[in-house]
Amino acid sequence: MNFSGAGRRWSGVPARPEKWAVLVDLVAVVVFVAIGLSAHGHHESAANLTQVSAPFLVGALVGHLLVRLRGAQPVSPAGGVVVVVATVAVGQVLRVIFGQGTAVSFIAVSLAFNTLVMLGWRLAWAAMRRAALTSRGS
Repeated sequence: MNFSGAGRRWSGVPARPEKWAVLVDLVAVVVFVAIGLSAHGHHESAANLTQVSAPFLVGALVGHLLVRLRGAQPVSPAGGVVVVVATVAVGQVLRVIFGQGTAVSFIAVSLAFNTLVMLGWRLAWAAMRRAALTSRGS
């Protein structure tokens, strides 16, 4: 289990997950919106999914930009917090600006889901990396 080197892999997972961080977070946003549309019985077309996802996708991209500008690691839990906050804050503001509306309960659910998923994968990655480095040192 080697995490060093740009081209090395561990169990089929890229050793440099920062290359995949943006994609994983964008997929998390789309999954969040798809679950919400399904749970509320809304029309589940690609156009509707795109329209509802767009503000949060922009927010996630803003979060990743902020992480990069700060020089932080996009896969770190601290980077994840920045991405989550930007995803939800920018997403909710854009929803209001574009007339999609929002509610306190929706803000809470979007914050909870995105925190669970976006921080969750980062914490899992950090734990796997620590375990691999510890076992390698044994």
